[in-house]
Amino acid sequence: MIGIVAPQTYSRWVVEQREGRTPKPVGRPKLVRNLCELVKRLAKENAGWGYRRIRGELRKLRLRLGRSSVRRILKDAGLAPSPNRRGRAEETVWQKFIRLHLDTLVACDFFTKSVITPLGTRLAFCLAFIHVGTRRVYLSSPTYEPNERWVLQQARNTIMWLEECGLECRFVLHDRDAKFSFAFDRVFFNAGVRRVRTPLLAPDANASIESWIGSLKRECLNHFLCFSLAHLDHILRSFVGFHNEHRPHQSLGNRTLPEAATGPPVEIPSTPAPWLGRIKCQRFLGGLLRHYHREAA
Repeated sequence: MIGIVAPQTYSRWVVEQREGRTPKPVGRPKLVRNLCELVKRLAKENAGWGYRRIRGELRKLRLRLGRSSVRRILKDAGLAPSPNRRGRAEETVWQKFIRLHLDTLVACDFFTKSVITPLGTRLAFCLAFIHVGTRRVYLSSPTYEPNERWVLQQARNTIMWLEECGLECRFVLHDRDAKFSFAFDRVFFNAGVRRVRTPLLAPDANASIESWIGSLKRECLNHFLCFSLAHLDHILRSFVGFHNEHRPHQSLGNRTLPEAATGPPVEIPSTPAPWLGRIKCQRFLGGLLRHYHREAA
């Protein structure tokens, strides 16, 4: 026995046995069964969620669980892993500009959605704005004719939205689409906001808003057929409200936007009790979007 373990370890075992002390458990603490069931529930009810997205939803419920633990639970349950993500490349001059002006930068871009009408299919246009630092989103009402008058009104509405939310803006970023006219930039210039256009041959230069539009289409729009502008507007408003109020964001430490606005992230202690409380699910758009929260006592 002395050859297997150190003499000090053997002496400690003898003392513990003589005094009747129970040795301390080794290794990681076991996961609560209810917590494992909750992780599997989130994965089954939300097929597009990866490990980090599930971990963010748990953090919103004040439950602390590591990414490797989420992966192990899902692997043991035979559930598919999260998709692979690209590694980070070396920072470019453009990326440095975005990083330095993160809290005063608003990015915008157009996207479209086909609408089925009695006269055939028509293409609706929407203009989305995102305050890059806070991740808050403002969305225009859809239209079939994005003329200059309509675009100018969206610029004015965005400036009023920034003032209402108390968000600082010094730069507005957009691509070289002809719909972003000189008059559009002038509205922002009069409000003290400088225009920044994306470089040529740089499809990922406006990544913040394009990434959000991609999430909007994957998680919401691609699941619906729209039959009027009012129908499309309802779907868009529901998703934007969910994004701004309930969705945890990885770039903000897996916190919701209202929580991130309160200050630095708060360390979440491990749950010592096996009882997690009753977890309620609030559904949006017929259950396509889900928000989990604890039932009020």
